[in-house]
Amino acid sequence: MKYCKSCKVSVVGKRKLCPLCQDRLIGDDYQEEVFPKISFVYKEHSWFLKIMLLISIIIATLSVALNILLPGRGAWSLFVLGGLGSAWASLINLINKHKNIPKNIVYQVMTISVTVLLWDILTGWRGWSINYVIPLVCVAAMLSMALITKIRKLYIEDYILYIIIDGLFGVVPIIFIISGLLDVLYPSIICISVSIISLSTIIIFEDKRLIAEIKRRLHV
Repeated sequence: MKYCKSCKVSVVGKRKLCPLCQDRLIGDDYQEEVFPKISFVYKEHSWFLKIMLLISIIIATLSVALNILLPGRGAWSLFVLGGLGSAWASLINLINKHKNIPKNIVYQVMTISVTVLLWDILTGWRGWSINYVIPLVCVAAMLSMALITKIRKLYIEDYILYIIIDGLFGVVPIIFIISGLLDVLYPSIICISVSIISLSTIIIFEDKRLIAEIKRRLHV
């Protein structure tokens, strides 16, 4: 902030002359911000999000290319594209509305799962809902949660809920496999693997905080 010796007033801005007497002002151009700086999630993690977007584009391109080269297995690339789109839609929605993130994830997965199950049943049950869509939706949800943990600062309670949700998403395909309902196993195997990796990551890197929270809740 600059100062006028003649008028004995401080002047805000980048003026060189006093607006009252036109004398030269002294001091620097430093000006304290009137409003606090607001950090934007997208700007802070732009490189990370760009890398994830590039990876998603690569996966989508390879899936479509392989599906075209191997047409006999059906249009499975559409499920991959749908899973990626669902993951990004969930991620953007959850970043913008960061309250009750675990609850929103569960609601989205349940809504999509029920919708595709009913669609599969009403169109003559081919099993594509449990063979492909539900496992891939669970994978997309777990990847979204993993991205959110990198972008937003979470409380330990959120990690505990993520452990429960990851475990649930890993159990669902196991039930499908044990019941013998599946004709195609690899989407469910991928879902189980992602669940195990995600659970292991949280437990290994947040072990001290998890143990402390469990002791606090059990009054140990």
